[in-house]
Amino acid sequence: MIELLFAGGRVAGLGTSAGIRPSLTLAVIGMMHHLHAGTTLNPVFSFLGYWQVIVIFIVLAIVESGLDKIPTFDRVQGRLTMPYRVVMGGIAGASTIPFGWWGIAIGGVVAAALAWFALYTKQGSRPKTVASDAALVLMSMWEDLASFATAMLTLVFSPFGYLAAAFTSVVYWRTRYLRRAKYRRMQRRSVLGKKPAVETPRDEG
Repeated sequence: MIELLFAGGRVAGLGTSAGIRPSLTLAVIGMMHHLHAGTTLNPVFSFLGYWQVIVIFIVLAIVESGLDKIPTFDRVQGRLTMPYRVVMGGIAGASTIPFGWWGIAIGGVVAAALAWFALYTKQGSRPKTVASDAALVLMSMWEDLASFATAMLTLVFSPFGYLAAAFTSVVYWRTRYLRRAKYRRMQRRSVLGKKPAVETPRDEG
C-alpha cells in the first residue's frame, strides 16, 4: 500500500512538472537515475538514463525555455507543443512505476492528464498582456525553477508530488474565480452604462 501511494505521488508530481517543462522533467529523471540518486526506472523506460538521451532532453529544455520567454511565441508554442507535453508527461509518470504493464498504463494515462491540466492552468493564469518583456521573462524563469524543483523533490520524496498537483488545482480555481469576478464587474458596468439618464424637472415658476 505504501509503495502504491509513493508511486501515485511520482505520477502526480512528474506529470504536473512535465506539463510546464516536459524536456526538463525527463532530463531530471534521467540524470537522477544515471547518478543513482534514488530514482529507479522500470525496464520499459530505462533508455531515459542513457547520457545521450539526457543530453538531447537538456538541449530541448533550453529551446523550450527560450521560446517561452519570447512574447510572440509563448502562447503559440504552448498550443503547438501540447501533444508533446501530454505524451512526455505520460512517459514521465510511467517511467518509475514498478507494477508491470497495468501500472505503466494507468500511470501514463493519469500523468498525461495531469500534464495537460498543468499546461491549461499555466496558460490560463498568465496575463494576456504584460507591462514589459521583462515581466514575461521573470514569469518564465519562475516556471523553469518550479518545474525543476517539482521534479527533483518528487523523485527524492514521492509524496511531494501530491502537493504539486494540489497547488496546480488551487491556481486553476483561483484564476477561474478571479476571471468570473472580473466578467461580473464588467457586466454590471455595462448595464449601468446603458441606463437612461433621469431628467430632473426644472422649476419654471
